[in-house]
Amino acid sequence: MARVKDFKRIPYGMAEIFNPRAKNGMSSRDAFDERKKYKNVPYFIDLPDPLKSWYNKLYFGRVDMIQNGVIIKKNTSNLKQIKTDSGNVFVLNFVADAFEDLNNHLRRVIDAGYITSDSVYAQLDPIAGLVDYVPSMRNIHSGWQTRFAARLNSKRELTNRVRDLKSYIAELFSYMDAGVNYMPLTLTGYVVSNYSSPMISGLSFELQTDNYGTDAIKFTKYILDPNFRYFVKAARKYGFYVDRNGPWKITADPLSTPMLNYMSEYVNISPTFPGASFFTHYYHRTYTQDYAELKKTLRLMYNQYATDFPRITIETTRSTRCFEGAQEEVKFRGTATEGAADALGESYWMDVYFKIRLKEAALTMSDYENKYNMALQIKKTYDLERALRYINNEIKPYLYDLRLEGKPLTEARGSVKIGSVRDT
Repeated sequence: MARVKDFKRIPYGMAEIFNPRAKNGMSSRDAFDERKKYKNVPYFIDLPDPLKSWYNKLYFGRVDMIQNGVIIKKNTSNLKQIKTDSGNVFVLNFVADAFEDLNNHLRRVIDAGYITSDSVYAQLDPIAGLVDYVPSMRNIHSGWQTRFAARLNSKRELTNRVRDLKSYIAELFSYMDAGVNYMPLTLTGYVVSNYSSPMISGLSFELQTDNYGTDAIKFTKYILDPNFRYFVKAARKYGFYVDRNGPWKITADPLSTPMLNYMSEYVNISPTFPGASFFTHYYHRTYTQDYAELKKTLRLMYNQYATDFPRITIETTRSTRCFEGAQEEVKFRGTATEGAADALGESYWMDVYFKIRLKEAALTMSDYENKYNMALQIKKTYDLERALRYINNEIKPYLYDLRLEGKPLTEARGSVKIGSVRDT
């Protein structure tokens, strides 16, 4: 690892440097201080840069070069299997090829005696690769449905207002405004949130199962490993980053020269815009799927509520010569068909989608009506896809709230504009 003299300029004692203490369960203040120490100590000095997955690379593999949320295309020809002792692990095809070559390289140098076989980096046997995002999204939507149903059923006046899908969504907006549930509803909101796993990109391997929240393990088991420094260099030679916040995880840098060489076996890469070739071939932009998915999600949420709680009990009063007082009238809410949802119209659903995206981004637009009307005009002049791209462009620059242990990673407060990210 790094030489002692390399740590002289770091404002921590050697005992602190060699004993990182941060772990989950500490007080917020202690955790922040300890994580800051681990972040600042140059454990990778004189080594290729690691992937700083808790800092400036938080959404690496989940956004493209102009910050569109992306999700892997469900095309099996784009994936390749790595056979491991723990089962079959899948990643993008060119990533698998690079990994196999890296593993073979490590075997050769171990056999030649250049590095030791007594190391966690000697025989790479991944335990995880690509993770399917769909089950996670379903759990989030189920959580939304359950929590919102509890909210509606907490007061008769609330549940009575829900007669159909449209009134259900109206109450949903009131619930979101209350700020008691920050789970995402759209695919874009999910991908650029802490609810999604970095492993959904198909770019990463996990080699061990250790806890990302415990810095001591990162240092004693991995950074002090006799092969650590060689492994970091070798991984970069084959186009991988080692994750600073989990040195048992490696992630492909798809636009590095080694990875582009591997990728060229599968993709016709533009020499001018290799990134565009990569993202177009392997990923969907999430905003292109948001609209239809959100419409389906909200309809299914409402239908579950209507099925679980079909009765609407309304208290009425009447006065006749025979009877005076209150009585209850019972009505029943029915489920919504796909056709009934479509009948609400694209203008309605665009408004719903735009507003939910804004709420997910914790963003308020003072000129919302102008923006919404512009989206409608674009849809009328061109098509729905361009209108959705416009909405995405209006929200995307302010989308990310990059925080670590409750501290902003930029000087700005509130929504942060992240630069030139507009699709044309």
